[in-house]
Amino acid sequence: MISSGKFKFNAMKDSESEVLTTVAQIQAVIKALEKDKDEDKAARRAEKLSELLDKVSGLDGDSDKNREASAELQNCAVNLWNIAVAKRAGGHLGSGLNARVRHLACQLAFKANPLEGSEVVLRRRVMMASKTGRAWLDCGNPSMADNSLSLASECLEKLTKNVLLSVADGKLSEDDKEKQKTEIEKDMFKVFCYQAESSVAQEQHDVAMRLAQRCKEMLARLPKETTFLAMLCYNFGVETYQKQKYEEAVAWLRESFELGKGSGQPATSSKNQARTLRLLASAYLEWDSKQHWQKALNAVGLANSEHSHPAGLHLKVHILLVSDTVEDSRLVAAVTDCLHHPELTVELALNTIKLLVEHKRTQLALDGVKQLTQQFQASPELGKVHLLHLRVLLDNSLLQGAKALVEDCITGHNTTQPLDTTTRKRFHLLLWEQAAQAYEANDHEEALGWYNYSRNLFSSSDRQDNNMAKLERNRSACYLHLKQYDKALEAARQAETCDPTSPHTQYALFKIALLQGNSDAAIEAIERMGAADEKGEEDSTVEGLVCLAAQLAFEESNRDVAIRALERLVQQSHNIQQVLTAIRCLTRLRLTFSAASEGQRSGNDIILSYLEKAHSKLQELKGTKEDGVVNEATWFMKIAWNLGLKCGDDSNMMHQFFDMCFKFSSLCPEDMANLVRKKTCALMAAAACLQSARNASDPDEKMKMLKKAILHVDTCRETCREISNSKITDTDCSGDSTPVLLCLYEFEAKAQLGEPDLALLVDRVMGMPQADAKTLETMAGEGHVV
Repeated sequence: MISSGKFKFNAMKDSESEVLTTVAQIQAVIKALEKDKDEDKAARRAEKLSELLDKVSGLDGDSDKNREASAELQNCAVNLWNIAVAKRAGGHLGSGLNARVRHLACQLAFKANPLEGSEVVLRRRVMMASKTGRAWLDCGNPSMADNSLSLASECLEKLTKNVLLSVADGKLSEDDKEKQKTEIEKDMFKVFCYQAESSVAQEQHDVAMRLAQRCKEMLARLPKETTFLAMLCYNFGVETYQKQKYEEAVAWLRESFELGKGSGQPATSSKNQARTLRLLASAYLEWDSKQHWQKALNAVGLANSEHSHPAGLHLKVHILLVSDTVEDSRLVAAVTDCLHHPELTVELALNTIKLLVEHKRTQLALDGVKQLTQQFQASPELGKVHLLHLRVLLDNSLLQGAKALVEDCITGHNTTQPLDTTTRKRFHLLLWEQAAQAYEANDHEEALGWYNYSRNLFSSSDRQDNNMAKLERNRSACYLHLKQYDKALEAARQAETCDPTSPHTQYALFKIALLQGNSDAAIEAIERMGAADEKGEEDSTVEGLVCLAAQLAFEESNRDVAIRALERLVQQSHNIQQVLTAIRCLTRLRLTFSAASEGQRSGNDIILSYLEKAHSKLQELKGTKEDGVVNEATWFMKIAWNLGLKCGDDSNMMHQFFDMCFKFSSLCPEDMANLVRKKTCALMAAAACLQSARNASDPDEKMKMLKKAILHVDTCRETCREISNSKITDTDCSGDSTPVLLCLYEFEAKAQLGEPDLALLVDRVMGMPQADAKTLETMAGEGHVV
């Protein structure tokens, strides 16, 4: 037993020593924190303090070391608290870290174990705990605030018990007792208010209301706090209203209003009482407009009697409009009261008119807006009134009145009452919207009128504005439909002046020129349209406009312009399929009209350039692994084949077409039909090359064509080998004369080129079963000629 007691005593000594060591570490961290100006460093110090505080325990004993540790912890708590206050005032602590440091100081104060009955210590703890709770509320952490506020509440209860004990022991007079109880109640009132705020933040409204009632019961002893409590309830009402908790909002706002009445004299000004009642009326309306309509009306009526304000009169109009049974005279009177209020602002007045429009009270809205026009005649915001007036007139198809109003606004804008930029933009939007509706209804003269109104609102400084260019294009389109081509052209030229690089403007000029039959001007416009892409215009915009230009040219049967538009599209477009479609259209057009307007040779050259472009695009398309390559290649291959056959005596052109036919065939699947087609194309290209060489007067050109012929022969032989090796078919090719013809073509070409291996070719021919005496005679003749 003695040995056991000695062990326990040694353990206590070790524990006390550890506590003193921890306290020393806490002091060191607090000193370091005091010097930190960086919030991140301060946060790390706070984390370290939190870890050290978790180690502090066992201060309940009455040893000297425990008393020493408790005293040191009290000093640490006070120092840390003062540091937090100073750093917060100096802007070195954010709200979250401020709450955390105060919380640590509060923990230090409650870790120490001074005399429980010490009034000074308890009051310090109340102050620290309540302000820590406030700090947690300020940074949006109500659950942490609850912990601190509970500690404050416990300390206040201890203080109250101490006062009662002191009275019972005769240590306090009645006056001192009342004075101390009042001080305690002030602190308790504050703590209850903070706890109510925390409960509202956590949507515990029943708890919050009970706390508010406890505060209310204390007002008999603390009458000066009535105003504060009324404002607190109002703030709770605002918060719950914004969260769409309308039932709770009504409860808080009613409480605020009742508190604001005071006892004997008002605790809140009539202005603030009216504000509370207006929000209460709105809450009733949002909660259930049918069930609580009369309550809302009563609340706003009481608000207006407390303090007449335009917002209250506006709200009354709103409430009356909600009901279908309100007499018109009552509504008219409410609107009149609102619009005649001396403090009425333009914004609130316009919102009142919008309410009337929304509830289909058009005539009342028009009468009201006319009254506002007179009322705000000298106001710089008069334009806003005119704008709403115009909107109401247009929405109700009162076009004559709308036009008269616009004309008055234009006159005023250009003389004594200029519209501000924002209002003017909104006028333009309304006018353009009306013009667009007329345009879509094919009433182009009406549309032009609205666009002209908009044009008259532009100042001379706006002439380079892109919107001005759009306006002129729209006017041009209207003139075009009215067949007033000169005016359409003039408007389009104005658009070009405002925005010279716009492809939309060039399209407008193109359209006018086309409809006037001016093909040269239309083609020039297409060129300028395409040039806009090089200056940064969106590719899709230009491509789309060029497509429209081509389509329109087709509709107008203008072949030349259609061709130029399609050619520009081929140059412009990044859409491969679109380019291929355009080339097909171009090819058909050229085939249809080449005989009528151009020489055969010239037409073929152009079509050949189309085919080369198509082949290039098909190779790109094949690289993307998209569908459609085979169908497109087959279509162009057939065109090349047919044109090659029709070339007649033009062997050079025939060679180029059959060469293109071979290239298109190479993009198709390697089935037997396609291999035979490729073989035939290569054979025909070789024959055409030889014929071109025979016809050539220029020696260099002749040599060039002979070498090409040999290349085509080699290509054809390679294709023949593919056919022979193919397992696609077992067709007997023994009767095919192609190998002999290839040898004859090669013999002729090499003979004229002076190559030495002619004897080998003769031997190869003699070994062929298809060769006959005529073949050898032909070769002998060619050799003799050479």
